[in-house]
Amino acid sequence: MTLYSVYEPPGEALDPEERAEALVFVREGFSWPALLVPGLWLLYQRMWLELVLFVALFAVLGWVFDPSGDQTQTLFGWLSVAIVVLFAFEANDLRGAALEREGYTQVGTAIGAGRDAAELAFLQTWLPRQEKGRERPPPPERRGNADIPAPRGSGEAEGVIGLFPAP
Repeated sequence: MTLYSVYEPPGEALDPEERAEALVFVREGFSWPALLVPGLWLLYQRMWLELVLFVALFAVLGWVFDPSGDQTQTLFGWLSVAIVVLFAFEANDLRGAALEREGYTQVGTAIGAGRDAAELAFLQTWLPRQEKGRERPPPPERRGNADIPAPRGSGEAEGVIGLFPAP
């Protein structure tokens, strides 16, 4: 089973089917494409800031570890492998963060044997809720503070601390 985070783009689409088409499913966990071809993966996902930072990191490492010495080349190679593996573990989380920076909001999670099964399971519960939300009448207009009830304490039972009665 695979877990996906579901993101909805910014803006209001009136039709729930249009909103469903625009949802983005981001797989949680390790990303093999990000391990094998990290630069191309970043280009494909249109993560420009992350791509620039990734290239800059390797440029700085290449400058710090001068390629003239055999020991520094070995250290640079192992450090590069470690960075790419760490990136592969965090790539999908970085993609979610990039989507949120663009204004997307996480609307839920989906789980399934594959992406299609996860999308189907998510949409079977999400779409009916969206249809119900459209049928609601608009809230009544409020005039002044007469319609707002006075607050009633903290919402907890008096004389109770956590799950235990007060001494």
